[in-house]
Amino acid sequence: MKHPKNWSRREWLVGSAMAAGAGAGAYGLIEKQRFQIERVSCPVTQRNAALAGKRIAVMGDFHYDDWGSESMLRSAVAAVNSEGVDLVLLTGDYVSDDPKYLDPLTSILADFRPKIGTFAVLGNHDHWYDTTYAMRALKQRGIRLLLNDGADLGDFCILGPDSAWAGSPMIRDDIARMPVGKPMIVCWHEPDPFDWYDDPRVALQVSGHSHGGQICAPFYGAIMKPNLAKNYTAGLYQKGSRNLYVNRGFGTLTLPIRFLCPPEVTILEFDSVPT
Repeated sequence: MKHPKNWSRREWLVGSAMAAGAGAGAYGLIEKQRFQIERVSCPVTQRNAALAGKRIAVMGDFHYDDWGSESMLRSAVAAVNSEGVDLVLLTGDYVSDDPKYLDPLTSILADFRPKIGTFAVLGNHDHWYDTTYAMRALKQRGIRLLLNDGADLGDFCILGPDSAWAGSPMIRDDIARMPVGKPMIVCWHEPDPFDWYDDPRVALQVSGHSHGGQICAPFYGAIMKPNLAKNYTAGLYQKGSRNLYVNRGFGTLTLPIRFLCPPEVTILEFDSVPT
């Protein structure tokens, strides 16, 4: 074996890259097990002031059959319950392709205790393994699935379009069915359809799907962006009076690692904007 001082420049670069890759992979295994609570202030205009003070929790992209952690998920549910939120919104992709994991997953998600309720939408993976499994599992646990549907919650409404990638969303029809004059929250698996409509009554769209990139590079960000998450990858975005928040997701897909992109539980509070 060569002594390190005799390595060529090329050998040093290759060796360093291999060492960095191994270290990053090891760290990625650790990072995926440490969720972060992101606290987000979402501005609302006077028009949508009925939402001011409301607090919602957002989670999604569990992919529970791809190395899901029961203990981490239970900790996340307990953390949300300690916040006293009004709503819990689940953005889809409950498992990747094995529906037998839906029962243990939804048995834990049923422990959420929001003041108003827990609502869910479907993701592209939920369509690919057959929507009936997810629909049945969520219903059995008392979690309301919104599938091109909405709910009038008194001061405001919530809408749940179908997956834009794998389903048949009807966002304009969904909006048209809601009572005139009430602000709306849209829960939609994919974030990029935020550009498909512009109704000012929609104060917020919450999405997942991107995993925040799952593996990110320093000073660059997400390396891989899936279809319909090219424009919006993670965090809060604003377009006029409308807001979009993209959650980084809770699980992993294909590889059991996250790098510079920890699992996320979002606690979002609406704040009025002075007129």
